[in-house]
Amino acid sequence: MIRRIHLCCLLLLASTSAYSAESYCELGTDPANVFRGSTLDVATLNIAHGRGTKLNQLLLRQASIKENLDRVAATVNRSRAAVVALQELDVNSRWAGNFDHATYLLESSNVACSTLGLHAQNWLHQFGTGLLTTMRLSEPVATVFEPTPPTTTKGLIAATLRWDDGHSERAVRIASVHLDFSRKNARQRQIEKIIAAVHATPLPMIIMGDFNETWNSKDSVIRRLVDEAGLVAFKPDAANLATYKTKRLDWILISPELEFVEYKVSPELISDHQMVMAALRWRRTEEDSR
Repeated sequence: MIRRIHLCCLLLLASTSAYSAESYCELGTDPANVFRGSTLDVATLNIAHGRGTKLNQLLLRQASIKENLDRVAATVNRSRAAVVALQELDVNSRWAGNFDHATYLLESSNVACSTLGLHAQNWLHQFGTGLLTTMRLSEPVATVFEPTPPTTTKGLIAATLRWDDGHSERAVRIASVHLDFSRKNARQRQIEKIIAAVHATPLPMIIMGDFNETWNSKDSVIRRLVDEAGLVAFKPDAANLATYKTKRLDWILISPELEFVEYKVSPELISDHQMVMAALRWRRTEEDSR
């Protein structure tokens, strides 16, 4: 296992538990503090605890889980994403091979840094959401949603990216989110925290993850998040962007200061979800064009 350079450690904003938000970069790398480029490639994937397309990670040996994570790393590399949001990312979970999946992915992919927020933790498992990046992020904060037994507790990790597109250097807040899969009322409560967080920050947002919700479902939390937080979804009614079987449950949402250049779903089945990839840029204003 590689050693880590610890950048910071903050307490979670949680009502019941105090887990940590941790950022670290692979030793021997010297990642930039600022992303430089006119477009930013991002991606999101629920990696399903490293079980691939199998029924349950408890049924797999560590070697099989590592093989599945190798496929995740290969997909990350092919995506060329500078920021990858992951969900169901385990750290030394007994039910998922008992090793650090985030560190393993850093060793196996072309990303250099990981920002991780744990939101589910007991004797059997320890997992959460993460951001794998080619550059350093700052101000990581993890949020744990209120427990939703019997399902595992969900949450999000957010951090700040400095982005120089050649016209100016600006900051954007990026989050990896996982919402409850079993109950809409739980997702509605969870989305309220995200809406409040968007309103509380002056920074534009890129919110990615597994929302366990479609656009056209009754009282959709995705529609509510877009409407109440002022975010933008790419072609929300599109019929060809399913990410979980026939449903579009995984989303990339952005503030109106940004715009989509490209948006697609990977055809590869490396977990029960498919990776969503997007190229983003700052929306040009008349002043920018002068």
